[in-house]
Amino acid sequence: MKRTFCMVLMICVLLTACVKQQILERINLFIVAGFDEISRDQLEVTLAVPQFQAGKPETVTDQMYSRTGHTSTGIRDTIATQMDKPLQPGKLSVVIFGSAKAASGLKKELDILLRNAYFSRKIYLAVVEGKAKELLSEDFSKKDEKGMFLYQLLDSNTRKGALPGQNLHEFEYALVGKGMDSFLPILQFHNDRIAVTGTALFHKDKYVAALDLNQSRLMKLLLQDMNQGFYEVKLDNGLFLAVENVGSSVKYHLKNKAITINLSMKGKIREAEGYPTSDEHLRSLTKRFKQQLIQEETELIKTFQKNAIDPLGLGDFARSRTRHWNEEDWMRQYPMMNVDVDVQVNIMESGIRQ
Repeated sequence: MKRTFCMVLMICVLLTACVKQQILERINLFIVAGFDEISRDQLEVTLAVPQFQAGKPETVTDQMYSRTGHTSTGIRDTIATQMDKPLQPGKLSVVIFGSAKAASGLKKELDILLRNAYFSRKIYLAVVEGKAKELLSEDFSKKDEKGMFLYQLLDSNTRKGALPGQNLHEFEYALVGKGMDSFLPILQFHNDRIAVTGTALFHKDKYVAALDLNQSRLMKLLLQDMNQGFYEVKLDNGLFLAVENVGSSVKYHLKNKAITINLSMKGKIREAEGYPTSDEHLRSLTKRFKQQLIQEETELIKTFQKNAIDPLGLGDFARSRTRHWNEEDWMRQYPMMNVDVDVQVNIMESGIRQ
């Protein structure tokens, strides 16, 4: 037993010794990188490099570096010649693309990220309204380093929030998969603040359409089971109520080349000023909310079909249940296909005030 323990301990020591340690004051890390298109064969890469002060780890500023060239690898090498410390890419956590670059295609940049073992497959990707360089140049983060601020912003709104988003691995999966399309969150700087303002929809690797915040929330409802998010319900008398999603589930069904999406939601009223909360009124509210969801989700799906894009992966779902499924045949049928949305809503309570 002692001999086995000693052998395990020795192996752990040897493995630990293989890890190359880096001292922050002796290297340059970058957490966020931005890509913009200059011309058909030229792009601009912008890096926000944190500057740590010796003895003051809580004090961090960002030094901006930006250069143009034909390849991002060559540009990064040029940027490194301006630095007095080695440039290390291992902490890259967020990559943002200017809207023009996203519209022309991201295949080349994604290939670089996927080929380099330094980069994590969990990197957050996003599209910027305008140029990525201009957004990174703004003073939107007063306390945190810019890259970390953007990482937390995207993580809070997509992975933990009610808006859809894809990291590098998920984006690649949808890109190379059959019967599905990719999507990314949209970032915008406005009034000294940066925010997620919607969802960029892609056909293959090109940005072709955008959803606003409300449409983005509706899209995520159709993508996965959820237990977060708020939805405004407009009543016939013009009042608006806020309903919190405390648990929703979604399932797809394929029959006779038609797809039915079953959406079930449990909700709680969180804001209902001036609205009675009797059982009768709750039934009326439930009916109105159901009608609204069916209408809005149906319009959203028609938007996808009109643009010949499939961010819900309905084609992939049909492929898994159809023998000899063919992607070209599917895409010809998809814009005219019947996709019905069936919604069940249960308003569980209206709060502690009666």
